[in-house]
Amino acid sequence: MTGTNDSNAIDEIDRKILSILAHDPRTPYSNISTQLAEEGIEMSSEGVRRRVTALLEITTSFHLLRPDGHDWEIVMVTAQVAHEDGAKQAVFEAMSEMNFWFVGSGFGTIDLYGISTVNSNKEIDALVNRVRSLPAVTTAEYMIETDRATNVERYLQFGE
Repeated sequence: MTGTNDSNAIDEIDRKILSILAHDPRTPYSNISTQLAEEGIEMSSEGVRRRVTALLEITTSFHLLRPDGHDWEIVMVTAQVAHEDGAKQAVFEAMSEMNFWFVGSGFGTIDLYGISTVNSNKEIDALVNRVRSLPAVTTAEYMIETDRATNVERYLQFGE
């Protein structure tokens, strides 16, 4: 978060700290400082603490359990909306009030998507049908997650 005028911007050091914490969220600041020093970055434990505190103010963190071995499903519902003023925002707000724990808006072949944890296919059908019933939704599709591969280092890549 140093080296830029934007107090919310993160830099390579922040990304390294996040990567260390992603592997073990309980890593002591002194150990993070040591790991940074091994990469040629000299920073005290207090400096690490200040950076972690600042990072916590601008991030949202949560832990995703793998879907296998549980009695529930993770489902992603995507929506395309009519090209009308305010349509996308209206659907975004409506989906935010539904049983999704994450709703994202963007540009591309879909306009919005939501992720939910449900107990049954019946709940999936009900959720998808609620999205489809919104007046501005032109298409709604879904995917049930059955497996996942994650690589935090790729997520945290800096300037590549």
